[in-house]
Amino acid sequence: MKGSVEGFDKVIKRLNDEILGIKNRGFDGLLEAGLKIEAASNKRAPRDTGNMVGSSYARKAQDGSLSVEVGYGAAYAAAVHEMPMTLKGKPRAHFGITSNHSDYGPKVPQKFGGGTGNGTYWSPNGENKFLEKTVRQNEKAIVDIIRARAQVSR
Repeated sequence: MKGSVEGFDKVIKRLNDEILGIKNRGFDGLLEAGLKIEAASNKRAPRDTGNMVGSSYARKAQDGSLSVEVGYGAAYAAAVHEMPMTLKGKPRAHFGITSNHSDYGPKVPQKFGGGTGNGTYWSPNGENKFLEKTVRQNEKAIVDIIRARAQVSR
């Protein structure tokens, strides 16, 4: 027995359209969650000049995959993220001054250690692992955002 079903092509097209829509809406949810993680992480990141916080980003993954990257572009951001907070509350001062008895260049003592003299280390609300802690504490919210965006349309 042979039969045919009318409208089958239309049903398949609608299913494929919906799958693509879920994929696109799911990515929108990933990006929305990434932006929220970026903003919350910036509140925990230590600030001195604002360069590191200013280098934060949430963007489509650079490898072309359907994913989102959240991070910091400042060269020292990873080191600060992993740093123990042993200097918390101490002044951001230089660690010393060179004697500079070199035969080359001006014989002017130079400060070293990178302190800016602005405020204290890990202030105003800085923490180490600021990005990691933010993601861990917001796992449910991240999933909820993606789920809400990727819902099947009716």
